[in-house]
Amino acid sequence: MVIMDKDPVELGYKNVGKKTAMAKRDFVVFAGFLILMEGVGALMGMMTAPGGAMRPDDDWFDNLVKPSWNPPNWVFGPVWTLLYFMIALSAFKVYRKIGFSQALPWMVFFIQITLNFTWPLIFFVGHQLLGGLIDIILMLVFIILNISVFIPVEKSAGLLLLPYLAWVTFATYLNYTLWRLNPDASTSHLCYIFSDNVFLCNN
Repeated sequence: MVIMDKDPVELGYKNVGKKTAMAKRDFVVFAGFLILMEGVGALMGMMTAPGGAMRPDDDWFDNLVKPSWNPPNWVFGPVWTLLYFMIALSAFKVYRKIGFSQALPWMVFFIQITLNFTWPLIFFVGHQLLGGLIDIILMLVFIILNISVFIPVEKSAGLLLLPYLAWVTFATYLNYTLWRLNPDASTSHLCYIFSDNVFLCNN
């Protein structure tokens, strides 16, 4: 005869409580990743767009010589919105597997995201075609590394980053082409923005 020292009903309530707590935590984490990617991405887009807070009356990009295959400006918003969602979902899937217990996957992830958010500042605000190219090449390398460290944890998380890799590969070639077509287009525009450090630009 088996004597149960725990009330099955009580155990059931505890299990439901644990599942509810986990579901709430998962919701908060996923919302955090979405806010990071979609929120910060949108904020950077608005601030660095023509007429934005960091580019008032700035027609520098419009005046660049562009290749015939340069996408129209309206394409970039929807593409990045979708890609940022997929990046957030990818990160969440890894979180569901390992939490934040392993440093390497998250270090690589946050480095490539930082490079992503830095690129429009260098390219659109700073008017630095070569600087943007260096940044996006580093981003491309870290996206590949990101995929390689996510796949062993959760294969679908790594696969979700493949469209991101494809788009950034295309964007890298576009940045390179713009740099080659506009050898004299780089300016010291960042000096005017960060005027307190203007001495850095006195070359």
